[in-house]
Amino acid sequence: MLTKLINPFRFIAGFRALAAGVLVILVTAVLAYFSNTHFPDILSVKISGDLPFWFLVSQGAGNWFIVSVVLYLTAVIASPSSVRLVDIFGTQALARFPYLPAAGIGFFGSVEKFGQYVLWENLGMGDGPVAMAGWEMGFAILLMMLTILLSIWLVALMYNAFKISANLKGAKSGGLFILGFIVSIVLTRLFSNYLLAGLV
Repeated sequence: MLTKLINPFRFIAGFRALAAGVLVILVTAVLAYFSNTHFPDILSVKISGDLPFWFLVSQGAGNWFIVSVVLYLTAVIASPSSVRLVDIFGTQALARFPYLPAAGIGFFGSVEKFGQYVLWENLGMGDGPVAMAGWEMGFAILLMMLTILLSIWLVALMYNAFKISANLKGAKSGGLFILGFIVSIVLTRLFSNYLLAGLV
């Protein structure tokens, strides 16, 4: 069971993974729209209200497309065997699954409220004092811990998807993935900034 959770790509790849992954990205965008959540790069989860649906679809698709291109080019250069484009794109799309439940975290206002509370209490930033009950703080911290766990799960899925699709093993696969991951974070952040500029 654990293997299927962190490495389902032994059982699903290619066009099946691509179809399932694209569906995951679209449903995530729908949830993110109603929960005021967005993903400014391939790893970050942010709460931000009033973003249009087209923006969230574009952001989700852009995050997936950019990381898939970067990892595909990395695999083509480094892999001793041939690499199928559909395998990289399909498995990386499906690897976005942990951020489907992460998109629902924005439905709970406690995380945003906790952020406002911390900013006011520690930095004096915000519109004024924010009152929070102890249970609200505890719930907000629990949700943030859940987000961290989902992020770890996402990275594990992305790595296993890359390793299997690129037919790479050991330290080589890990090093190349980290490089591609960092490049992808930078590029997806730039892409999100570009989308945000279009809202002004």
